[in-house]
Amino acid sequence: MDTAALLARGLLSNNDDVKKNKTVCPIEDQSGPEIVPFVGNYTWHSFATICSGACAILSFLIVFAVIIMHALNFSNPIQQRQIIRILLLVPWAAFFAFLIVWQEGAGEYLVESLDFGCAIALAAFLLLMCDYILASTGGSHELFGATSVKRADGKENSPNWFKRIWYMVLQFIPTSLIIWLATCITVAINIYCSSSNSVHFAHIWITVFKLIVTTLAVLADLKLYQSKKDILSQHRVVIKFFAFKGIIGLNALQTFILAILVGNKTLQPTKYMTYHDIKAGLPSFILALEMPLFAIVIALAFPASPYKLGQSPVAGPATALFQALNITDLLSCFVRGPMRLVRDQQWGIQRQSSMPLVANPGYPGYSDPPAYGDSREAMRV
Repeated sequence: MDTAALLARGLLSNNDDVKKNKTVCPIEDQSGPEIVPFVGNYTWHSFATICSGACAILSFLIVFAVIIMHALNFSNPIQQRQIIRILLLVPWAAFFAFLIVWQEGAGEYLVESLDFGCAIALAAFLLLMCDYILASTGGSHELFGATSVKRADGKENSPNWFKRIWYMVLQFIPTSLIIWLATCITVAINIYCSSSNSVHFAHIWITVFKLIVTTLAVLADLKLYQSKKDILSQHRVVIKFFAFKGIIGLNALQTFILAILVGNKTLQPTKYMTYHDIKAGLPSFILALEMPLFAIVIALAFPASPYKLGQSPVAGPATALFQALNITDLLSCFVRGPMRLVRDQQWGIQRQSSMPLVANPGYPGYSDPPAYGDSREAMRV
């Protein structure tokens, strides 16, 4: 979103004083007419807060129903753990959209939270695609082929092309947290300056860094799909990807359009909306209104019905939710690497069970998942 605003400001800025002294953060004109009620006794801000809160609750209920269905039919923990994490992006985005509308003055502190939720979803999606590939007829050969590299101890390292994909996606988790933290700190000490593109302020550097790490993560996920399209297409991977990534993408597009409208004075404070209502509240309000629709789309893209095909749950709902919320497997992927994934998968096949990305023996609530057999081959999720 900052990238869109940055580009729009660069195209539209004509402030001569700012151009002469780029070390001074320009003061934005926040003046406007006196605010009057928008609906009944409610101002626009109160009305938008109530609506965005209602949309957040509705989005949560829709997604929670799908999550409960997965938790009650937890027959494939490896896949369903990742699916639940992806589904949780909707209530995460809806909640923070509501917070930004409600506390619009704190919008700059909260807006980067969306990227952290997206980072978790992208990492979970990577592991979900890996399991789809490893569950196919070719298994690990489909993922690595003959390109794995022998180490001195006789073990194998994953090929460089897959290592790049692996770490390009997973880097987005820590970097999104760094971006969020850096934004909060620089805003607090008044060196962020969202109204300037000058290199003297943190905004431009954070925005460029965010653009780079986000692009790397998205392209890496798409690269894996493109390289194994023949296997992944049957799982409707593209639909699944855009069902959740569309949340952030559409929000960025809308923010870009609104930034242009604000920059050329088409959108100005009115008797209903203050400057902060327009700049911070309006983009998040639109996103909040869209979240119930995204909740329906993502629920249709990740149904629980394929996991009911004659298979019994291997764990209860509480264990399913615990495993999904415990993201230590995503964090440990930095250390374990992709080849460990395959070794776990091979061990799982020998044990006639699914590969344990997290649920190794001794893990709380562990149960042996079902075998990769005909039921998994028939499953088209």
